[in-house]
Amino acid sequence: MKALKFAALLLCASLAPVAGSFQMSAQVNQADAEMNIIPDKTTKTDNGIRISAVLVGIPHTSQCINGVDLVIGSKLVKATDIDGIDFERAFQFEDSGVQTVEIDFPFSGALPKTAKLVFHTDAGDITAPARQ
Repeated sequence: MKALKFAALLLCASLAPVAGSFQMSAQVNQADAEMNIIPDKTTKTDNGIRISAVLVGIPHTSQCINGVDLVIGSKLVKATDIDGIDFERAFQFEDSGVQTVEIDFPFSGALPKTAKLVFHTDAGDITAPARQ
């Protein structure tokens, strides 16, 4: 629920008029990213972990996520499934500009705070923290 409130706040802030240039300080590392990714929670599953995340984009624009990687130090774990959208298929942000997804990874153990998610999109890669 925290993530949805933060996403709504982020959306309202992005609609406010801004004088001059600005820097994006959301959960992504790229200031030119077409969407923000906010991690919500991590749940253990029978086959690994499921990470819930909130995608925040411009309403009525489309995006395509081709895959997601979980990076833990030098280890890279590819996502096996995503719920809320489909890999390699375009989706559109609705009026709210918010889309919730759950991503499954075959990873066991504790997820460190330094873990990162890399979303592979048609517009390029977007890196975000894997947990808050």
